Formats: sequence, C-alpha cells, structure tokens
Amino acid sequence: MKKVIYILFVPILLLCFTSCNDWLEEENHSKTTQDFLKTPKGFKMGLNSAYSVLGQMYGDEGGVHGLLNPGTDEFKSSTTENRTTTLANYDPSRYTAENELLSNLWANAYPNINTLNFLIDNVEGIEIGNELTLAQRTQYLGEAKFLRAFLYFSLVQQFGDVTLNSTFMSEPARNAVRNDMLEVYDLIIKDLIDASTECLPSPQQNKLESGRASGATAKHLLARVYLTLGWVYNKDAAKYPDNSHNKYYNPAKAKEYFQKAYDTASSLIAESSSLGLSLMPNFTDVFDEANDAPSGKNKEELLVARQDWDMDNNYGRRTSLNHYFVNGYEAYLGQRNINDGRCYSWFNPTKYTYDVFNNRDKDTRYDATFQKVWYATKTQTGGTVSYNINGTKESFKWQYTVVGDTAIYYPGYNMSANEINRLTQNREGNKYIIFTPEAYDGYKIFPTMTKFLDRSRAQYNDDSDRSYIIFRLSETYLLASEAAYMLGDNANAAKYINVIRERARNKETTAANALDVAAGDITLNFILEERTRELLGEHCRWADLARTGTLLTRVRKYDDGVAKSNIVSKDQLRPIPQSQINRVTSGERYPQNEGW
Repeated sequence: MKKVIYILFVPILLLCFTSCNDWLEEENHSKTTQDFLKTPKGFKMGLNSAYSVLGQMYGDEGGVHGLLNPGTDEFKSSTTENRTTTLANYDPSRYTAENELLSNLWANAYPNINTLNFLIDNVEGIEIGNELTLAQRTQYLGEAKFLRAFLYFSLVQQFGDVTLNSTFMSEPARNAVRNDMLEVYDLIIKDLIDASTECLPSPQQNKLESGRASGATAKHLLARVYLTLGWVYNKDAAKYPDNSHNKYYNPAKAKEYFQKAYDTASSLIAESSSLGLSLMPNFTDVFDEANDAPSGKNKEELLVARQDWDMDNNYGRRTSLNHYFVNGYEAYLGQRNINDGRCYSWFNPTKYTYDVFNNRDKDTRYDATFQKVWYATKTQTGGTVSYNINGTKESFKWQYTVVGDTAIYYPGYNMSANEINRLTQNREGNKYIIFTPEAYDGYKIFPTMTKFLDRSRAQYNDDSDRSYIIFRLSETYLLASEAAYMLGDNANAAKYINVIRERARNKETTAANALDVAAGDITLNFILEERTRELLGEHCRWADLARTGTLLTRVRKYDDGVAKSNIVSKDQLRPIPQSQINRVTSGERYPQNEGW
C-alpha cells in the first residue's frame, strides 16, 4: 500500500475543531499534546475528543443532513432556498466541488482519523494501572478502530476512492493520492472485526456511557459494509452501464460478501437478547423523548450522537435537526409554539413517501411518523384557504374560537369538498382547516415529520440537545433481509422483515401477523419501501440508493421536484472537494471523480 499524507489536517485535533486556512504558516506545537495523549488520562481524552465528530456530522446545519436525506425518492428540497437546496436538486449550475457540505464531511473526517491513528499507533505504550486498566485500554482501542472505520465508510460511500492514511502523520504535506476504495474497505473491515471483540459487547449489557461504540455497534456497521461491498461486486456493465463501480463486477465476490453480511446481521440478531438488546415494543417508543439517551430506556439503540455530552473535554452542543422537517403551521395558528416546533421546512416528503405508508389501519408507522393534528394556541378571527380538489379550486373558511380546539387536520388522504364541508363548515363554532395531499405545497402545507421534534426546550426557537440515533437494531433486521434476498433466500428475507412489520402492527385493532408478507412478495423495491416505512429521514437513504444502484432510476421515477430532471450519471458519486484538490501542490494533481 502506498503511504500517503492528507494535507489538510492539523497534526492532532483535541481541543480545537476549527479548520486552519493558513496551514502553510502554521507552526507545529503538537509535541506536548502528543506526549499527553500517551498518558492514561490523555489517551481517554483523545478518544473522547474524536467522538465529537459525530455531533458535527449529525448536529451541525452543515453536516450530513443534506447529503443523505433530500435528492432521493423520499425527500425533495423545500420550495424556498436552504443550505441543502443545491445538492437536493442536483442543480447543474451550482452543484460543484465547492459545495460546503462535501467540504465539511471531508474536513470533519480526516483530522479525526489522524487523531485516531495516533491513539491506535501508540496504545501499547499507554501505562496500565489504577487510572487505566487493561480492559479499559482494550475497550478504548476498539472504540478508536470503530470510529476510524465509521469515518472511512462515510467517505467511500460518498466519494468512492479516497486517500487512505492508517498511521499518524505528524506534519502537513503538500502531496496526496487517492487509494482504490477496495483498499479502504480492507482497513474498514479489519477495524470493525477488531472492534467487535475489543469493545465491550453492548451498551445495554455493559452499561456503557451512552454514545460509546460497542461490539454490537461494530457488528451492525460491519454487516452494512459487507452488504455494500456485495453490491459493489454485483454491478455489471449490462445492468448498471452508468455506474462507476461496474469495473469491480465479480459474481463470486458478490455472493461471498452478501453471505458475510447475512451471517453478521443474523448472528447479531440471534444474540441480541443476551446482549440486552431488543426492538422497542411499539414503533412510537423509538423516538419518544422519554426514552432518549442517556436514560437507558431505549433497548434498540446501537449508536447515538449525543448533543448534551461533556466527556471530560467535549463541550455540549445543540442541533437544529428538530426544525428541518417542520411545516409552516404558524401561518394559520398565528404563532409558533414549543409543541409544534420551529419551521425550517428544509425537507419535504415526496408523493411516493406518503403513498408507501399503506395499510395505515394496520400499520402504525404513518401515524407515528407524521403529525396529523394542530391545536389552536390563541383565538383567531378566521380566514379562508383555497386549493384544488380533483382539478377544481375549492375554498374553505376557518375560525378558532377556543384555545385547545382542533385548528388544522391532515388526514393523509384525499377528501372531496363535500366531505370537508361536512366535517368543518357545517359545524357550529370552530371551523378548522383540513389539508389533504392535494393541498401540499412544498413549504407551508405538508405534514411535519415528528421523529426529531424536541418538546423539552425552553422556547420554540431553541435548537435541541436530544441524542440522535445513528444505528438501531431494527435496521439490522433490514440488512439481514436485504442480504438474504440477494442470496436468493426469500424465505429468510421475509422472516426478518416480518419481525419489523409485526412490531409496527396496530395491536389494538389488528390480529397477530396481519402485516406479514410471504417469500414471493419480496423484491428489491419492496425492501427499499420497507426501509422508507421504518427509517424515513434517518440519514441513510442516499447511501441506500447509491448502494443498490437505484439512485438514478428511483429519483427519476419518484421525485416530484426538480431533481428528477437534473440528476445524471455522475451524481452517483460526489465530487471531491475543490479545497482538497487545490491544496495538493506537489506531485500529481489530486484526481477528481469522473464528470466533475
């Protein structure tokens, strides 16, 4: 493997997480820091500092939200401009290698990888004693390897070939090369296999501090990595002519990695009970604020990004994720409120997303995912709303006379004007607003997704310190199902999906197993649809579509914004950040992805 140096990092990031624009004039004062990191206290603080990258990725407005949620079949960008619009729309005039979200991911990953490299390189020299036991040192080593694998996997999913540094680099350099992504995958897999045994088995069984990686966390990610590699080897030029990964086509390798994905995911599921892991009883429990980390109540969590965490030297931060999916309800209620949130309206579900939540009388996930009712928070004098119903413009009066009355209702299905009039216009007193899917406008009028709302804030404009669930056990079932399907084992593919669907079943009104599907029902489209029902908005969709080679086809089929017209073959990989290319001033020019 060629030894390369990434040129952007400051030698080690422990106390400062800002980028350094004047890197050529930077003096290296890190020797003291490096010596400190070789002490038991410094080793622990260095690892804790690396965890902050999860807060940056999943908490900052410039994090991964715009890379993974919009611009897919599930979400489009709002009709108003926001920081993710260019990416979400694949805007050919503005989507370039200068994009801030791409640069942020690159800049967040590599300095932290370098810190982790130092910790891993020097772990054997850390003194064992009362301050740091051998078991603790082994656990922390496993966590460091997990985080390094997590960051590299985040990079290769977006960019393909990237620079691979597996040892600490003490000085910046002007040269760098891109390694074949299979080399990067080799390190990712090795790190995750090590982490699966070096880390303590599970957060729940071992009472790990919430937010730390465990052996179960590593196994879950390993299953996803194996599954992704299976797809890499599965893309032949005939079926995927526009995909940059078809050069790796190897059916035998594809089967090997699908089998590894299945074995890893299914074994984690099999041992989950002994590890203190389990699906939460009801889908609504997963995102119930009362079950958030660090309460320890959510037995489904495998990894969370803590926003309220002060691990010795990591200061608490807040996230605006609670605002991104909120509609413009205040235009009708007359004010914002804590319960309903602050409207950013960054991400709007597509018609596909609403439609895929079928069997709503049996499946609780639509009602648990979307807000349907808003209540009056002050007396309103009233007004009129108008929208087309079945091609005809209809108008409806509204008036809220009592605080606490129903003010807005989203039934989630189309209704005739007569039905709406019967429910709202012909009643005495409060005439509330009904918005059916025909009224959805891409900014003010659409159902709020409630997974990330924070009703514990002091006031409605506040950002949130809720923990963000990065991995959870229900996805492990879906990974096992997808791997089984790719192995031609539809029976097990259906078995694992049915566990998820049984949890989602409305147990008050529906008989057991009423949502079960048969082996013959399982297709790739069905698996992707089930991932929407279960994981909507949970920062994995772009990677799901890129992994399965369906990004182009599904965006063109299901997007109802402008992305469907703009997306082209090159969009299956992101452009290498221009800042990286510009800073390689020695040796060969840093390569850009094809088409960019």
